[in-house]
Amino acid sequence: MVMLKNNKQLINLINTCREEKEIGKRCQILNYINYLVPVELKVSIPSIISHDCIDQILSSMEEKISPPIYQLSY
Repeated sequence: MVMLKNNKQLINLINTCREEKEIGKRCQILNYINYLVPVELKVSIPSIISHDCIDQILSSMEEKISPPIYQLSY
């Protein structure tokens, strides 16, 4: 997992991208997110992309930048 100083901002951008309906705007937001993340998180984005593909990329990025959630029970 990669800890980022601006991971809250990235999570907000990911959520914004998920909520966007227009594929062109989603691609722009995804490219911007990809620009902001460190090299080890960058994704090769295909030139022809679907809503499902964008959702998969966003989920993968979110998983990598989100802090782990531990449920401790004693």
